[in-house]
Amino acid sequence: MQPRNNLPVISIKDICTPLKAEVFSIFRHEQQGKASLPQAHKHNFYMLLVISKGGGDHTIDFTTHKAEKNQVHFLAPGQAHSWELDPATRGFQLMFGPEFLEGTPQQWPFFSFNNHPVLQLSDSDFSDVLYELEQITKEYDRADWLSVRIISNRLRVLLNLLERYYDEANPSGGQQPLRRLVKQFLSLLEQHYKENATVEYYAELLHITPQYLNIVCRKETGITAGQCIRQRLLLEAKRLLTLTGQDVKEIAYALGFSDTSYFSRFFRRYTGQTPLAFRHELLKTPSAE
Repeated sequence: MQPRNNLPVISIKDICTPLKAEVFSIFRHEQQGKASLPQAHKHNFYMLLVISKGGGDHTIDFTTHKAEKNQVHFLAPGQAHSWELDPATRGFQLMFGPEFLEGTPQQWPFFSFNNHPVLQLSDSDFSDVLYELEQITKEYDRADWLSVRIISNRLRVLLNLLERYYDEANPSGGQQPLRRLVKQFLSLLEQHYKENATVEYYAELLHITPQYLNIVCRKETGITAGQCIRQRLLLEAKRLLTLTGQDVKEIAYALGFSDTSYFSRFFRRYTGQTPLAFRHELLKTPSAE
C-alpha cells in the first residue's frame, strides 16, 4: 500500500547550497534563515538551530518550545516541526545528512525521539559552542580539498561538547553500561518499531530478559521499554496524520496494525482523540467523523 498525497520531504539543497553532495551546510540565521515557518514539515537531515539572540516559538513533534538566547534546538530526520521566531533572532543553522558522519548520529542523546530537544546553556558554555560554530563556518567558506574532512571532525567535537552539556543539564543518575544498553534499545527501536512492537523482541536482540529491559529503561528514562515502544508508534502516527494525505487505514497498515479499528482504539486510548479528530485539530480541516 503506497502513501498518497505526501507532503515533500525537505532536503538541505531546498534551503541552501550544501557542501559535499548535499550533506552539509551552515549559515547565520539572520542572513539566510526565515523567521516564519508556519507549515509543519519534515527534513531528511539532522539540524541544529543555535539561538544567540531572539525569541518566539518552535514546535517539534507537536510540542511547542520557547525560543530564547543561549539555546540549541535539535532536529532529527523525520521530525515534524514549524516555528514562528522573532524577526530579530540571531544565531546559526547547521545541517548535515546521516551519511556525513561515520557511525550513527542517534548515539547523541538529543537526537533521540524520547529526549528533550532543547538545550539551555550558560553564557560560558554557549561561548564555547559559538567558537566551534565560527570555526566550522570559516572552514565552510574556505571550501578547499581538506574542508570536508576538517568540518566533519569539528562537527564531531561540537556534538560531543553538546552531549557533555546535555548530560549535565539532564542527569540520569544511571551507570554507563546501563545507558549504553538503553541507547542500543532505542537505536533498534528506531529501526524496527513498524514491524515489531513487543518488548520481548528487543530483549531477545539485546540478549536480556524483557523484565530487565523494562527495569533498565525505567531507571534511565523514567518509563518502561513498553511505554517507549508505544510512544514511538504514537509519534509516527501523529507525523503521518499531519504530514501525509494517507487515510487511517493506510497509516494503520504502515505502522504494523492489521486492524484499523484496533489502531484507532490504540490511538484514542493514549491521546484521548481519534486519529481523524487529531488530524482535524492540527490541520484545521473538516472532520469526517
